[in-house]
Amino acid sequence: MNDLDTADPNIQTAILEALAEGLSAAVLLYDRNDLVVFASQQIASITRVQPRLLVPGTRIRDLLSAMYDAGIRLVADTHNYRRALSREDWVAEQIAGLWKERSESLERPGPDRWLNIAKRRLPSGYGICVIKDVSEQKKREEQWRLDTERVQVTEEVLDNLPFPISVKDRNSTFVAVNKANCDFLDLPADAILGHKGSDINNKAFEDRLVPINQHVYETGEPIQLPERITRPDGSTVLTIVHKYRIGKPGRYYLVTVKQDVSSIAAGANADHALQSSEWAAGFVPIDMTREPAPASPLAPVSAVAGAKILIVSRFADTVAEAIDVLAREAADVSAAADADEFTLFLQLAAEADVRIDLVVIDARMPAELTQIAEAYGVTALRVSDTSLGLDLPVLVGNELGKPVEEVDLPSIEEPHLQSGPRDGSVDVLVAEDNEVNQIVFSQIIEGLGYRYVLAVDGEEAVRLWREHSPRLVLMDVTLPKLTGFEASAAIRALEDGAEAVPIIGVLPQAFDRDREACIDAGMNDVILKPISPEALDMVFQRYLASVEDEIEAEA
Repeated sequence: MNDLDTADPNIQTAILEALAEGLSAAVLLYDRNDLVVFASQQIASITRVQPRLLVPGTRIRDLLSAMYDAGIRLVADTHNYRRALSREDWVAEQIAGLWKERSESLERPGPDRWLNIAKRRLPSGYGICVIKDVSEQKKREEQWRLDTERVQVTEEVLDNLPFPISVKDRNSTFVAVNKANCDFLDLPADAILGHKGSDINNKAFEDRLVPINQHVYETGEPIQLPERITRPDGSTVLTIVHKYRIGKPGRYYLVTVKQDVSSIAAGANADHALQSSEWAAGFVPIDMTREPAPASPLAPVSAVAGAKILIVSRFADTVAEAIDVLAREAADVSAAADADEFTLFLQLAAEADVRIDLVVIDARMPAELTQIAEAYGVTALRVSDTSLGLDLPVLVGNELGKPVEEVDLPSIEEPHLQSGPRDGSVDVLVAEDNEVNQIVFSQIIEGLGYRYVLAVDGEEAVRLWREHSPRLVLMDVTLPKLTGFEASAAIRALEDGAEAVPIIGVLPQAFDRDREACIDAGMNDVILKPISPEALDMVFQRYLASVEDEIEAEA
């Protein structure tokens, strides 16, 4: 510090300004006589004094007095008694603090402002004061403290709620559970957090749960499910399961809340509500036991299995969910979107002598649909949109009311080769296992004047492609033996450099992941069920028209 007396003033100032800039702080130097030696540029904004008081030679007393007059009272606490000190007393106290060998304090000149002030008196008599504005840091710390308190309160509230609650991240990993959920699963929190549902639940339960969770996570649409749950300890409870998505894009979470309504069902009576047994009938049974007992070979099969069911709804998401749920019960399911399609389905089924066991009509559709079904002698069941989800098998099973032995399973016939205008060749290979959909495809393709061949599973689709070399393939993605994805990939592998046949995936629902899977399997395009003549005609115009033009030109 002694070199400051002999150094070039300009160099001295530049060095000290650079030091202050590097520290991101205001720096004040003063000598043994309490005269200012150097004041960095930041001092002016902090002290709010005139620049003329920051030049070398200014008395520290005059600088502090000007600060007091400007309303800058450095105090460690806004409620401290020193805020009431007189001007002279406050200045005297501050000067006394400058003569301490070393001190550091957090001062608060205002309600939303904090300054960290470090002072040091050197053996040479020079003093240095470094002032750093830490207001933003303190605000963050205060916000962090408030957030921590809020999280602790929230966790305490959740832990004391009687409803089991769990939260999963995008990877289906549990990131939060409350005490009630731990008790419900009969597991400690450590055995749940950081694990997936597949690590805890049996496979049948998890296979049923995954697509539901994925739908809520991807669409953000909340779902309420009535469930009859067999817990790991063997007890059975009736619950309403609420699932909804929280968070922001890229950081979504899936929340599941189970509301036990067993006591409500047990307490219901004929005067006020349904009887307990009737009320519970709408609940879908699921088994959460760790080691489910193997099913007896003599156990009764669901009445839904093998039944031919037609869903009628104009809402694509509702249709997709209903088809998925009933297909899991081994039902043979088709869909119609309006009265015209519905009538066409019933007409074609009657002409082909194909029995439809039940028509499930969305209650949001016109009432005349029930009359149309009755006219064709088909039983119709109108259900609300909330019942077209996972409790649908129970409603359908109750309506059918007969064991699977009484249901005629669809027969598998030899592939049908339809005559057309171009003898000796096949225009379209249709891979479809649903009997009603086969009829629809047949009627439409015949009406458009094309020859076609039908395959009822993925293996047969590959075989018929090799035998008939069709010009286009309509590939249902949910085929038995080989899925439509696997069959398409097999055809692409067998082409071996030959001209690739256009393969059109036939999807039951418009999910982006299914479209991507079709393209990854080698398909050229996709169309959605229910199939319409317009949709097929557009496909044929796009992929077959150019070849037909060449044939006509050669003729």
